[in-house]
Amino acid sequence: MENKKRSPITVIVFAVLIGFLVIALLNGTVRPTQALVAKESLAPGTLLTADLVELRSIPAGGVPNDALRSIDELAGKMLTVGRAPGDFITTSVLGETAASGIPSQLEPGHVALAVRVTLASGVAGLIREGQTVTILGMLTPDVVQNAFSTNELPVNLLLPTPVTGAVIPAVAPTPSATATPQPLQAPLARIAITGVKVLLVPQTFRYQELPPDADSNEQMFASSMSNSSQSGSVIVLDVPTAPVEIVPGLSVNPATLLAALDEYGKLHLALEPSTGLELSEILTLNLGELYESLNEDK
Repeated sequence: MENKKRSPITVIVFAVLIGFLVIALLNGTVRPTQALVAKESLAPGTLLTADLVELRSIPAGGVPNDALRSIDELAGKMLTVGRAPGDFITTSVLGETAASGIPSQLEPGHVALAVRVTLASGVAGLIREGQTVTILGMLTPDVVQNAFSTNELPVNLLLPTPVTGAVIPAVAPTPSATATPQPLQAPLARIAITGVKVLLVPQTFRYQELPPDADSNEQMFASSMSNSSQSGSVIVLDVPTAPVEIVPGLSVNPATLLAALDEYGKLHLALEPSTGLELSEILTLNLGELYESLNEDK
């Protein structure tokens, strides 16, 4: 049988097609395009302006899909994640300014309230925006006594001034009252409110775990944030203002309650499941009664 010879035209056509495909592929990958990058180290919460970023020409294949390509796109944006010099500015690391973003998230009858937290009371920084928390309040007798204590008033304000020549009637002796047993004065703990939505958690308070291959800049940035979180922070909560019954016969405004506990008592946040938290009964813990009960069992 005779060997069939391939037409040189067919080979040339295939070579031209492959060449065009390679050129098209390289053009889409290597072709330079402009993207916004950080001009210097930028901390979380930085409001971006034109002097903090620059347009850099980069091969298209190395630019993230959500990278910003114009300075005009920075209007009203702030960083939620820190950036090192040369890092891309992408939509995933940007957020609206707190002043314009939080009010639009509030339902009617709700307010944004900031409370102080530490690593212990703030779930070690694991809390994120959009999650819900249960808030536990704690009060101690000495805090309550100090909050309600007043300075001594002058005697002439406590007792009427006698009038010259007036006859002061005799005061009948007051009958002695039988002492009523008082509840044991000891620290109290109780769930104050559940289902509270988290609106804002500062980046410096968030728990972060570095990968083993993290570079020195990332380690230094994480170390500075860790030092900041050790000293505590504040988080912003979405709190309803409609009165709720704390104990039978006592209803309070949740916003007022949390503000008072934050100032005069202590607050602990507990992260709720994504499906929410349902409690059949809420009990108050009296540490004094607990101590006595444990001693009685000995």
